[in-house]
Amino acid sequence: MRIALLVVGALLVADAAFAACAGSWNLGAALPAILGLPLLAIGLFYEPMQALFASGAGRVLKWLLVGGYAAFFAVFAAASVCIASYSARPPQPGADAVIVLGCALRGREPSPALAARLDVALDYLAENPQAVAVVTGGRGADEEIAEAQAMAGYLARRGLDRGRILLEDRSASTQENLENAREILAQRFPAGARTVLVTSDYHLFRASLVALRLGLRAEPLGSPTSPWLLPNCYLRETVAIAGYLVLGRLG
Repeated sequence: MRIALLVVGALLVADAAFAACAGSWNLGAALPAILGLPLLAIGLFYEPMQALFASGAGRVLKWLLVGGYAAFFAVFAAASVCIASYSARPPQPGADAVIVLGCALRGREPSPALAARLDVALDYLAENPQAVAVVTGGRGADEEIAEAQAMAGYLARRGLDRGRILLEDRSASTQENLENAREILAQRFPAGARTVLVTSDYHLFRASLVALRLGLRAEPLGSPTSPWLLPNCYLRETVAIAGYLVLGRLG
């Protein structure tokens, strides 16, 4: 048991460290460390912790920890199945619009994750010349320009006609991305538009839940994520999906 606690705790902390090095340090990147540090501490101080857990209050603490971790990892397993299965669904040709959800920039350029989303969108747009692109995302506190502006520039430099690019540059979450995109599409397609929703593969399930609640007819199209980042991404999405289902506006 001690070895298992040490291994699982160390892997979770290492995953958080890797995610922080690969991107920005935030609560999502820190989540594996938050889960892993208590396990690592129990493994490192196994005998004193066993003595603590043998006391009256310690037994309560022990079962709270066991129950909490068991519940979280059960939800994580269920969410992971949903995320993985949903990202494998290919969209049908002939959509009116492609909505691309924004994410972090590197200076004035899309980050690798955002560039991957845009590349997937470009492939679909090339095969469906009637479709327009709706690029979404406002300017974050640490960003020089709005994400939508950087995305539009990226698409245009790769040959997409500017007339096919619609900007939604006021949003700060997935919920706002899609609410504002819906308004833009309602003006261009009063009778309703068939859309393709592009985001990172791990994010598709939650984004599609938001789109469904907003009444958007959106088929999912995911961009690939580095396998090294997937454990951290799946952990973050588990919390975000649970939060969205409970509170309704976590995007």
